[in-house]
Amino acid sequence: MIFLILITNYIVIIGCFIFGIDRLKNTSEILNEEESLKTCTSFSIVVPFRNEAKRLPALLRSIAELAYKPEYFEVLLINDASTDDSVKVIKEFMREFPVLTISVADNIRTSIAPKKDAITTAINLAKHEWIITTDADCLLPRLWLQSFHSFILKTKVEFIVAPVIYKTSSSFIDQYQLLDVLSLQGITIGSFGLGKGLLCNGANLAYTKTLFKALNGFENNKHIASGDDIFMLENVQFQFPEKVGYLANKEAIVTTFPATSWKALISQRVRWAKKTGKQKSSLIKLIGLIVFAANLAVLLLPFYFFLYQESLWFGISALIIKIIIDYLLLQKSGQFFGRNISVVHVFIHFYSYALISTWVVLKSLFTNYTWKDRVHRH
Repeated sequence: MIFLILITNYIVIIGCFIFGIDRLKNTSEILNEEESLKTCTSFSIVVPFRNEAKRLPALLRSIAELAYKPEYFEVLLINDASTDDSVKVIKEFMREFPVLTISVADNIRTSIAPKKDAITTAINLAKHEWIITTDADCLLPRLWLQSFHSFILKTKVEFIVAPVIYKTSSSFIDQYQLLDVLSLQGITIGSFGLGKGLLCNGANLAYTKTLFKALNGFENNKHIASGDDIFMLENVQFQFPEKVGYLANKEAIVTTFPATSWKALISQRVRWAKKTGKQKSSLIKLIGLIVFAANLAVLLLPFYFFLYQESLWFGISALIIKIIIDYLLLQKSGQFFGRNISVVHVFIHFYSYALISTWVVLKSLFTNYTWKDRVHRH
């Protein structure tokens, strides 16, 4: 009976997110060239970085290829105590593209949260009202700023969440992370489609300086090392829910890279799990608990089969139902990102996903994590 209630709740929750994805259609059409010439929103692109010399050239090249007038955006790169050639790479790029307004500044540390300090440092230097944050290991689409500009003109929001996807190979670890990010993006898009955004990603996030100051920046969560994105969303949802919007436009999709090892992947997911546990939202905690319990139940099914062989059909049916509902979410999310997800694909990673996600939650309760070569407890 407990298992039946659990699976039913899981199906309802995931079903709601699938419905939410369908409700949130393309929310911003790209303006044509004639319209875009009439006005331009000015942006300050904020990129915190630490030892990203290998990834920065690709990001900078994608910035140079943005289809937006250079005089309407600046790039603020905040160096968080890098020990490699990151700054040298940036300065070489600045010499190659002098038409772009690019600045490099050192992070001013005031808390235990390096990235939050870096963003605060950048905002204090920013010339423009609209701030867009991304990461040093990202690739920006050509019409990125144009899509944000269009969305801003058509809405009155001051906090914009936008999509993020991985650039993956065919390896098992990459394909696992592809399904993982599609599930998270599906929940993100679906929750906004239902009118209550639950997740966001700092690799593709925009907000006004006015809003940032109204929220008093990261003041109420600077004691937590990560969460520059999710805690701000939570604060905006609480104080100014009408100012939050999701940019469901394929031209706004930022691409980033998956973890290259299982150790790095686990550490990253533990960091995510820890900040989720610090959120105030009872709803997100309830959803997290049900998802965790459902994955744990999947791992316990073989023991269930052994102890209750007469109810084998029940366990198998529940397993099939969970695979189907997971597939529907991933397939719906995959459609938005132009990724084809098959049932076989989901089935192959079914048990590995349950195992890793369960282990991550348990590990997050009792251990610290390493992020950018630093050990964090919160």
